[in-house]
Amino acid sequence: MHEMPSTSRGAGAATVRCCLLLAALIAAPAPAQSRDYADELVAKAHDLDLADDPYWLSLVHYKPRFGGGYLSQADDPAFFNHPEGKRHPALELDATLRAFFQPDDGDGQPQCRFPARYHWLNGRLDFDPARLPRAACTELRRWQQTLSAHSVTLVFPAAYLNGPSSMFGHTLLRINPGDSRRDVPLAAYALNYAANADPADNGAFYAYKGIFGGYPGVFSIVPYYQKIKEYGDLENRDVWEYALNLDQAEVDQLLRHAWEVRHVNFDYYFLTENCSYHMLSLLEVARPGSRLTDGFDVKAIPSDTVRAVVAAGMVESVDYRPSATTVIEQHLAQLNKDQQDEVLALADGREDAATVSSRYGAGETASRLLELAYDYSRYRALQNPTVRDEHAGQSYNLLQARSRLPAGDVWPAVRRPASRPDQGHRTSRLALGGGRLDGESFIGVDFRPAYHDILDPLPGYSRGAQINFLDISGRYFIDDHSLKLDRFTVIDILSLTPRNAFFKPVSWGVDTGLERMYTNSGRTTGAQVGGGGGVSYAAPGDSLVYALLQGQLKVARQFEGNYSLGGGLATGILLPLGPSTANLEVRALRYQLGETDNFFQARWRHSFPIGSQLAFRYALEYRHERGHDHELAEAMLNWYF
Repeated sequence: MHEMPSTSRGAGAATVRCCLLLAALIAAPAPAQSRDYADELVAKAHDLDLADDPYWLSLVHYKPRFGGGYLSQADDPAFFNHPEGKRHPALELDATLRAFFQPDDGDGQPQCRFPARYHWLNGRLDFDPARLPRAACTELRRWQQTLSAHSVTLVFPAAYLNGPSSMFGHTLLRINPGDSRRDVPLAAYALNYAANADPADNGAFYAYKGIFGGYPGVFSIVPYYQKIKEYGDLENRDVWEYALNLDQAEVDQLLRHAWEVRHVNFDYYFLTENCSYHMLSLLEVARPGSRLTDGFDVKAIPSDTVRAVVAAGMVESVDYRPSATTVIEQHLAQLNKDQQDEVLALADGREDAATVSSRYGAGETASRLLELAYDYSRYRALQNPTVRDEHAGQSYNLLQARSRLPAGDVWPAVRRPASRPDQGHRTSRLALGGGRLDGESFIGVDFRPAYHDILDPLPGYSRGAQINFLDISGRYFIDDHSLKLDRFTVIDILSLTPRNAFFKPVSWGVDTGLERMYTNSGRTTGAQVGGGGGVSYAAPGDSLVYALLQGQLKVARQFEGNYSLGGGLATGILLPLGPSTANLEVRALRYQLGETDNFFQARWRHSFPIGSQLAFRYALEYRHERGHDHELAEAMLNWYF
């Protein structure tokens, strides 16, 4: 075959280009044709009532609103294709279909901006690719390839009382890759939702804005190892990982929707539209018909939302990832007192690491002491970066000495708690019962929306941790037929974390609300705020003894000067008695400012679980206040729901 002359090749190439251009012009729909096809799709969507389809409502986060109609929980105009899309599902659906025909073929094309909507609408309407060409969506494809999503895990870091946004715990989703990283969970990515708070806000302002939607909530995707470092190493929170049984199609659709919401602002509400709620909203998109957010309009407590996912049959297995403190504490429990002292001396640099091998030889004990001393030294450096350089040399010596001993795991596996967070009692509580106060009989009722106190059944919760939120208690006195408010607690937090030679946390508490109180001129209802800090220690039989310095301000018109301010000491013991829990506490306070008083209280409380969602509780109390003695005996049946 002879080579074609260059001039012929150029002419032929030009002819081919002209033919291809002509074919493209013929194949490409003219604007009028696009409008016609868009009208056809909109009409078909109306015939199928897609705007009322529960899945469309989930995709755009619509919820029924008071008075009728719907309102999207998304609060960012960029999430909608119609100016009234936040309030009108039908207008938003029509505008979305028409937006798919926009001439832009870049990543800003609505097909690329809303891939989950496009995927679902294509499945219902069967788009004709010749009349509605698919946009390239290069950035989306690159993002999907980076994640290489194969499966999803719901992650629950336990409650963290020292962080206002995590007092009830937290949930996020781990996106597990299907490539070479498949068997390395820390190489995965985490899909998280959190308030974009102002770092300058103090705790009180943060709580106020968090409760009333003052912060935007944002979705983000970050490396999973960063979240584990934050939860397990810095905040010392055990982490539970619930592997979900989503198939590949469901995983893909979840990721498409994650792309849609990744830069969208949702008003963040600490009790309702929080991290756990929006993890459910993502899973609703992944699995049509799951309706996981139903029942969480008033509150979305993380343990309750995890329980809902388990109840929906979406969990196939559960793993436990202990925090650094849990690992260290369990390892310390396997050493005697002298060995524990030696670990502390090694970590402090008061003992040379090289001497351990000479004292214990090359056996298991030497390896354990060196490893544990290093782990504790690393823990202290993470908690207080200012001492990191100070301990760096000693940590290196510990590792070097350990490397000279036989390799291998010298510790048994960390014990997993007997109960998971989703297996504990439910977080709302209704109590009914009665008793006698100063010789008067009463019927009592108490309702608490959230969450747990130190006498509630312990499985699934942390010992010594208490959060009562919006707890309201009333009493009907039989003799005079009067109904009185006994207490309305806005929030009551108590953290009794035991101290030892290795860990020295501060125990603390805060309590505020309304209550029935005594004054020099009789009983009245007033406001109070109190709190304090101190220490707790472990005692035999898994008991906790504690002592807290406390202060309290009471405000009511009947007080001299309208207030009474004082302080003092509260000390007690928390006793596990078989499956039941008891608490003996004594408080003594001196109110020195405003209306003065010497206050003394001694009380015994005891709670017996009855199954998983019932408990019987009784209390005996003696109180000396405003110069009078008062006695209380009360018994209540608690139902958790």
